[in-house]
Amino acid sequence: MKSLGNSVLLAAALLLCQAVAVPFAAQEVSQADVESGKALADYSKTAFDNAMKRLDQSDSACTKDNVKIRKEWRNIPGEERIAYRKAVECLMQKPSVFPDVEGAKTAFDDFAVLHVAFTPYVHNSATFLTFHRYFLKTYEQRLEDQCGYTGTIPYWEWGLDCGDIDKSPLFDGSETSMGGNGEYIANKPNPMAVFGAKPGTGGGCIKKGPFSNYTVNLGPIGSRKPLGYNPRCIKRDLNSDICARWASLANTTLTVRDGTDIEIFQALLQGDFRYKQASNLGMAVHGGGHYTIGGDPGGDFYFSPLEPGFYLHHGQIDRLYFVWQNLDWENRQGIAGTGTMMNMPASRNVTLDDTLDFSPMNPKRAVKELIDTISGPFCYVYE
Repeated sequence: MKSLGNSVLLAAALLLCQAVAVPFAAQEVSQADVESGKALADYSKTAFDNAMKRLDQSDSACTKDNVKIRKEWRNIPGEERIAYRKAVECLMQKPSVFPDVEGAKTAFDDFAVLHVAFTPYVHNSATFLTFHRYFLKTYEQRLEDQCGYTGTIPYWEWGLDCGDIDKSPLFDGSETSMGGNGEYIANKPNPMAVFGAKPGTGGGCIKKGPFSNYTVNLGPIGSRKPLGYNPRCIKRDLNSDICARWASLANTTLTVRDGTDIEIFQALLQGDFRYKQASNLGMAVHGGGHYTIGGDPGGDFYFSPLEPGFYLHHGQIDRLYFVWQNLDWENRQGIAGTGTMMNMPASRNVTLDDTLDFSPMNPKRAVKELIDTISGPFCYVYE
C-alpha cells in the first residue's frame, strides 16, 4: 500500500506536474420510518448494543470503562462543542511536520498533505473506509496530544439539516458552531448543475462565527502549484438541495440497509457507478455530504480536509461503517477491491495484511488492525 513516510515529496512532485452479535437481515421497513430516520435510529441502537456486548467478551485493552462514545454534534453540550472547536483552532497554530512541503504551515495543514498523497489510492478502492477511519483517529490524537482535547470526534447527521443547512447547529455561525455560511455570491459557477442540483446559498468567505478569520494555506488542486503556499480565506457554499438529493435520512438508511456485503456497501456510500446497485445514486452520501458544505477547500476532492467540517462529515461516514459492521459483525470484517481509485491504473486486490503508512504522523498499520473500532489502535463506538 501507499507509504507516506518516504514518499510525500514524490506525491507532491506528481501533483505539481468475535463475540456473539444480533444477526441482521435487510428486513422491510416502512417508507415513513426510512424518511423520518426512525429505521436508521433503530439500526444505530442495535449496532451500539452489539458492539458493547462484544466489549464484554473482549480481551483487548478497550473496555466499557474506557471506550469513547462519539456523538452527533447537536447531542453534545455547548461547552463541549466550544472545547472541540478551540482544539481545532489550536491545531491551526501548531507547526507542520512536513518542512519540505512549501504550503504546509501548520499541524492542521498536515492532514491535507496526508490526504493529497493518498487520494488516488483510497477512494473507490479497498481502503476507502479503513483509511478514513485511521485518518480520523490520527486527527483525534493530534487534538489530544498537541492541544489537550479530552473529548471525541463528533459526527454530523446530514439528514437532520437538509431542510435548511444554514440553520444547522453545525453551521449557524454561533459560538457553538463550526462557523457560518460564506457570503452569498450571485451568478457563481454551479458545477453540480450537471446533476440537476440548485446552486448553494453562499460561495464566498465565511461571514460570521468561528473560522471566519481562518487562512487556508494549500491548494486548490487545479492550481499551478497545489502544495505551494497560497493563503486565502475559507469559502463555504452550503446547499440544502444537494443534502436533500443525496444525504437525506432516507439516503443514509438505504445505504446501510441495502449494503449486502462490504463491496456493495462501499459502492453505495460513494455512488460507484461500476455497480448496478449504485449506478443511479449520483454523488451518493459521501459526495452529497461533501458538496452540502462545498466551497474552497470543502469542495476540493484532494484538499477538503482543510475545511473544518470535513471531520464531522467523515465522522458520519465512519459511523455508518460502524453501524453496518455491527449489525452483522461475524460476516462484516472483510474488505473488497484493489489499491487504486476505480482500479485505474489496474492494480491487484488489497488484502487485510497490506498496510497504510501514515508516518511521520502515525505508525504503519495493517489493514486488519483498522477493521474494528474497539480493538487495535481504536477504542470508540458511535451513539
